[in-house]
Amino acid sequence: MKKLTVFALAASITALVSSLPAMAQTKVTFNMSSSFYAGNAKLPAGTYELRQMQGEPDAQILQNKAGTHTVMLDSRPSTKTSSGKPELLFNRYGNTDYLEGLSTSNGTSIDFPVSTAEKIAAKKDTAKPHTVATQ
Repeated sequence: MKKLTVFALAASITALVSSLPAMAQTKVTFNMSSSFYAGNAKLPAGTYELRQMQGEPDAQILQNKAGTHTVMLDSRPSTKTSSGKPELLFNRYGNTDYLEGLSTSNGTSIDFPVSTAEKIAAKKDTAKPHTVATQ
């Protein structure tokens, strides 16, 4: 009887887990020719990877290729229309870029909350949106 109960529990857990929808893991690489802000962190120019934190659909990790700069960013699903190709969305104030979001081709686009640094910049200038292609 005990074996039957354990087997039934294992079968139930397996059925439950297999019925959960698979989460699309976001992972893109891009190159920035100048420094930029991601959240409140100012990052140097270079090649970066943005990926979803495992098991956390609303958390992204942004890391440069050298592994010397890493930032964790809160994110939320975007309501913006995708351009059909993956690209990073930035707002530029003066000569400074602020990461705004990620547009994907599969409908899993995300937005990042406006940082304190960007709010300060927005008081002094008007945003000039632009995109950076992913690799």
